[in-house]
Amino acid sequence: MENQKNETRAAARKKRRQRLRQQMCCLMGYLLLAAIVLTAVLNLFTKDKGFSASENRMLASRPKFTLSGIADGSYMQGLENHQADQFFARDSWISLKLKVDQLLGRKEASGVYLCKDNYLMEIPAEPNAESVQRNLDAINSFAGRYPELNMKMMVVPNAVSVMDSYLPKNAPVRDQMADLQQIRAGLPANMGFIDVTQTLKDHVEEGMFYRTDHHWTSRGAYYAFLDAADDLGITQLKEYNRYVVTTEFEGTLASKSGSHKTTDTIEVYEPLNPGSSFYVTYDDSQEKSCSLFKSECLEAKDQYTVFFGGNYSRITIRTTNNNNRSLLIFKDSYANCFIQFLTPYYEEIILVDPRYYYDDAGALISSENVTDVLFLYNLSTYLGDTSLADTLNSAQKPEMAPAAVPADSQTEDSESGDSSET
Repeated sequence: MENQKNETRAAARKKRRQRLRQQMCCLMGYLLLAAIVLTAVLNLFTKDKGFSASENRMLASRPKFTLSGIADGSYMQGLENHQADQFFARDSWISLKLKVDQLLGRKEASGVYLCKDNYLMEIPAEPNAESVQRNLDAINSFAGRYPELNMKMMVVPNAVSVMDSYLPKNAPVRDQMADLQQIRAGLPANMGFIDVTQTLKDHVEEGMFYRTDHHWTSRGAYYAFLDAADDLGITQLKEYNRYVVTTEFEGTLASKSGSHKTTDTIEVYEPLNPGSSFYVTYDDSQEKSCSLFKSECLEAKDQYTVFFGGNYSRITIRTTNNNNRSLLIFKDSYANCFIQFLTPYYEEIILVDPRYYYDDAGALISSENVTDVLFLYNLSTYLGDTSLADTLNSAQKPEMAPAAVPADSQTEDSESGDSSET
């Protein structure tokens, strides 16, 4: 009899626990549903942002509805990108996702490896083989049209390759050394390739890359400059003063991954005895400055823009040097902190970012009496670039105008002898 009572009480307790679990599951379900509905409503009333200062990129806008977009899937893909970029409290959700990933033992978050010593390293994307070949073809054609120019190329490997010992164990990484070798092998004979990989590896412990950002540091660029000086025809190297301008830099990889464990130091360099002065012209706005640095950018989210204030289609640096050397640089943002080492050695330095440049590069070479050309990219940007070929292909040398013809013998056909450039 007593056993029956005990069994009855145990069954009752079991049923109560089951009901409690069911009630908790229902409550969690209702809370989740309420959170989804609330988030959806907030998303509807949240104004779209055009630019993410934390990630330093443009955010996806809502796609325009079209039947063709539905048919080819582009509308749904655009809608998905819009929702991902414009999600309410997006940065907070990214940080929450990182914490969950870390609890699960993962060493990657949103395309970023979580590495030793709090380093964050961007995972290289697969390159577009067609764009890479198109760029190489354009470089070869460009070099063939301007054999008189001293041309060099420096493509900088990214942190995942230079600092591979810092990566999570067994982390899959694209073989960037093979990519560099392929680029080098495809260059024309009259273009030298400057490989700074080993130099960066030799000085890794001094901080060649930022912990929270995808750029190399000024110190990394300095060692690369020392390595490249002979190739660039630079002799009698100057000594440089080094200044810390901030210790609170938190780069785009911190925002992208949601990891905010550390901050970085940004340094700037200035020649100890430059022997010359210079001024900088931002050609789009014709703004002029006597400095390569914009201190007000240290108050912005992306403090790396202290170098020139960011990326522009064209920047011209004119110096008081009188050596008839004019350097044209086709570049990405890695070049921005490299330029601080070059000003004592050229009469003029012209920076062109093909992503924003739409003018005639051939006319630029002619008007500025360019003598030297440097292609300076980080490898990930170069492999994904779709603009360089267009800029180089615009640099067509004008054909020689035909000899003058006596006016009384000209025909309509002879009037087409202008030397317009493409």
